Amino acid sequence: MEYTVKFCPCNFEEELYDVKEKLQQISDVEIIEEKCLLYCGQCLVQPFALVNGKNIVSDSVNDLLADILQHLEGTKINCNKTNLQVNCGGCGSCNYNKKQVLR
Repeated sequence: MEYTVKFCPCNFEEELYDVKEKLQQISDVEIIEEKCLLYCGQCLVQPFALVNGKNIVSDSVNDLLADILQHLEGTKINCNKTNLQVNCGGCGSCNYNKKQVLR
């Protein structure tokens, strides 16, 4: 899996069911439910998910799905080495990859 999307089961559990189902249909996305993601205050008031460790938070469940999909698409680049649109693996063959690795 290229992406790991973690959800707290206490965060909008029923409302996020459809979001998880839709994300599971994407082949390179792994959905993980973790008991506590240590965002307790946020967990009570806003839907969120951790995408490869980045906190994606939205005002609504529908917005969260859109924001996650936008984040996934935003991490794809046109790779100079392979001439394909891929997720940066940090191979170091271009300046973009070097910047990504240093982040």
